[in-house]
Amino acid sequence: MSNEQAERYKTQGNQALAGGMNEEAVRLYTLAVREDPFSEVYFSNRSAAYASLKRFKEALDDADEVVRLKPAWVKGHTRRGAALSGLKKHEEARKAYIKACDFEPGNSQTRELMEAEAKKAATTAAQAKDWENDLWSDEEEEAAPAPAAAGGGAKRTAPG
Repeated sequence: MSNEQAERYKTQGNQALAGGMNEEAVRLYTLAVREDPFSEVYFSNRSAAYASLKRFKEALDDADEVVRLKPAWVKGHTRRGAALSGLKKHEEARKAYIKACDFEPGNSQTRELMEAEAKKAATTAAQAKDWENDLWSDEEEEAAPAPAAAGGGAKRTAPG
């Protein structure tokens, strides 16, 4: 269901987004959503506008609403993937793209996005593992005796 005023706002929002006026696009899509809060298209478009502003939390909220309104629509899942990627939640983004691929298996662009997120997720996991290893390697340094303090002062103890 949509109405004429909501469609006008959407059209104006599309023009604003295409012209790089992303804040204006968000405003116009918001007006469209107010006119017809059951249209997944308006939420999807606003999600894209938020993502272009790097406001990924809002983009994700709208993408989640798209998926709630129309679960089998590929675009909702790709919007979720884009927002999650922007939030650096690469494993979750990969899963969103997998879901999109489930609905449209022949979509090579979605498959490429999913593969890119899989690589980012693996890199993030490897970096976390490296950080963890670096953290534990400091124990060896701490186990070595500390050099004597200059001036031969008395040993300090923690209050307590």
